[in-house]
Amino acid sequence: MSQRIPFWTPYASLVKAQLQPLFSRSTFARHAGSGKFKTRISAFHPAAPSFKIGDSRAAEKLMKGQFEYSGQSLDVGLQGDPWTVAVPSMDFAYWLHGFDWLQDLLSQKNGIGQARAIGYVDSWIVTYGKWNDFSWQADILARRLFNWLTLWTPTFSDNVDSAIGRRRRGAVYKQLKALKTHYKSTQPGLARLRAAAALAMGGAKLVERADGFLARGLDLLDAEIDVQILSDGGHVSRSPGQTLEALEILLSLDTLLQDRGVEGSRHMSRAIDRLTPMVAFFRHSDGALGTFHGSGESRKARIDQLLKAAPGEAKPFGYCPHTGYQRVERGGATLIVDSGTSPNRPYDTRAHMAPLAFELSVAKGRMIVNCGWNDMQPRAWQRPVRAAAAHSTLILDNRSPGRLLPEGWKTNILGAAILDESGPVKAARKEQSSGVWLEMTHDGYRADYGLSHRRRFFVDDKGDDIRGEDSLYVPLGSQPIRRDEIAFDIRFHFHPDVRVSLSQDQQSALLIVDGKSGWRFRSDGGPIKVEPSVYLSQGHKPVKTQQLVISGKAYGDGDGESRSNRVRWSLRELKSRTS
Repeated sequence: MSQRIPFWTPYASLVKAQLQPLFSRSTFARHAGSGKFKTRISAFHPAAPSFKIGDSRAAEKLMKGQFEYSGQSLDVGLQGDPWTVAVPSMDFAYWLHGFDWLQDLLSQKNGIGQARAIGYVDSWIVTYGKWNDFSWQADILARRLFNWLTLWTPTFSDNVDSAIGRRRRGAVYKQLKALKTHYKSTQPGLARLRAAAALAMGGAKLVERADGFLARGLDLLDAEIDVQILSDGGHVSRSPGQTLEALEILLSLDTLLQDRGVEGSRHMSRAIDRLTPMVAFFRHSDGALGTFHGSGESRKARIDQLLKAAPGEAKPFGYCPHTGYQRVERGGATLIVDSGTSPNRPYDTRAHMAPLAFELSVAKGRMIVNCGWNDMQPRAWQRPVRAAAAHSTLILDNRSPGRLLPEGWKTNILGAAILDESGPVKAARKEQSSGVWLEMTHDGYRADYGLSHRRRFFVDDKGDDIRGEDSLYVPLGSQPIRRDEIAFDIRFHFHPDVRVSLSQDQQSALLIVDGKSGWRFRSDGGPIKVEPSVYLSQGHKPVKTQQLVISGKAYGDGDGESRSNRVRWSLRELKSRTS
């Protein structure tokens, strides 16, 4: 394993982190001034994206003045607003001032949601429109502007000559100027992609006095696309969720520009064309996303709307070499395997250390999963779910193949970065009339134990016979580091909709998916154990579930062919072959 973070990096970052707020505050203060705007904006163009992705269920609570995020809530009632009361946490405040909830509120079709949204926007402008040390931070500013401009409708620009109309447009214009100046203060990754898109949106919305927002935003966006969107369409973070979010950002801008009659960049069009099939690649049989690298399931309706709005056909493929995943879809079964290594800094702060982890869904729903993650879950879970043990893969000596940066002052500066990568990984694929063979290896344990992990899959053409093999071996040409026995576990985490019954001989288990579909799990290793697990890819609190665990002891000088160093397992659907 190679160390990914040079010795000098934390110190350089520390100096930058300490000095940048001083310059940012003074510059913001100059921008803030007295709150009066030198340039009067007479109108904003009412162009808007062609799709709606809000959650109507969340809107029902927002209509009652109930704001809920990450298991925390704030109730301001029907007449109150959230800007003059204490909030539960810093994370809650970030979400609140970023206005991500605005899309949910505007999903109401009766117009009342829009009126409530306008009221919250107006009260925010009154309270924080001049400037605020927290809510004008670059990341929050970019998120808020993106949401405002995405959802800016004719209703917002009514009463063109009224004081309230001038105040709304002036507040947006002022924030655009601040974001243009402080763009480089946004965090690398999606925050920066969103900031560039927000600037371009602002330029497209302005009827006059564009101040170079559109051209500057599109130039910055092209530069971020080059860095963040890989050649096969995946996001550099390797996260299905961030891939979906990148598509949403670019589609929101692209459809808005089309409505405005403004031509976007070819870079953006090509990125959308690559992202669309990649999002389809990550979908399971239930239409939601795989839960790799900090990703939650996301709502099927949201994904459907985005893929419908995208040009071309959202057809998944089998292998993405740059992002590093394998997908096999046969019959009703969908297998997705992580065949890549850790993403590069600074895009690894949510990356998992579990190469060769897999997820499996069948016609009736998800079956084998990883523990997953989504932003609504309590922060205390964020680090544990990145370990290999939280995934459906082999774990050697109860350690992950890779290491996170230890918690402390360095993580406060650099984020929860990966110190040692969990790779490298190699993958091969062979498709035949009988089915698909996958063979993958990773060397994440090789430096400490001298062993590589090889995982093989076979999925038959009907998708009802799935076989796997996990082995630990000393690579050809290498010398063993140790010759004693090393404990390992192979974990299979199950979705909460799956019920597990272990056989008396502990060599097989019955799996019932959503009370409808039966599968038999068998192994030549063992004995098999049933242990508790947890699922965090949906909702705002962990859901209890189960996992199967096959434990053994591998020899440090093994070739991967003996029973001690190799475990075979299979999954077969319990149905008549003639049905």
